[in-house]
Amino acid sequence: MCFMNNINKTRGVSVERYIVSKLRDKGFAVIRAPASGSKRKDHVPDIIALKAGAILLIEVKSRKSGNKIYIEREQAEGIKEFAKKSGGELFIAIKIGKTLRFIKFEELRKTEGGNYAVDAETIAKGMEIDDLVRYVEGKRSKTLDSFF
Repeated sequence: MCFMNNINKTRGVSVERYIVSKLRDKGFAVIRAPASGSKRKDHVPDIIALKAGAILLIEVKSRKSGNKIYIEREQAEGIKEFAKKSGGELFIAIKIGKTLRFIKFEELRKTEGGNYAVDAETIAKGMEIDDLVRYVEGKRSKTLDSFF
């Protein structure tokens, strides 16, 4: 069991580094919180990305296969609180096989046990990384000076 956890952790770190690199290439200031998945008291998202005043908070989940992702209640509530305090927008980055999608946290379904779940349909509708970048760039407010 411990061996499998190490494989999953390694896969997750690899996906985190890929996302950090891609966002950095797209002009974001990005940091990875390497201890985010550990048993910390204060839950923080895996990646914090900043661009022109926009704050993206990204929790990364990676699976070799499957069609659902679960996030435990304690972790979900912790990263939601972090998002509230920071004013950032919280996304879940989900990589299953070769597919990587970004889903707004509010699109997750809360289970009866208080955990959060993302199903295959929601994952399929998620944004690709370029869509996420366009989403952020579209949110940037334009000042009146930019029209002159």
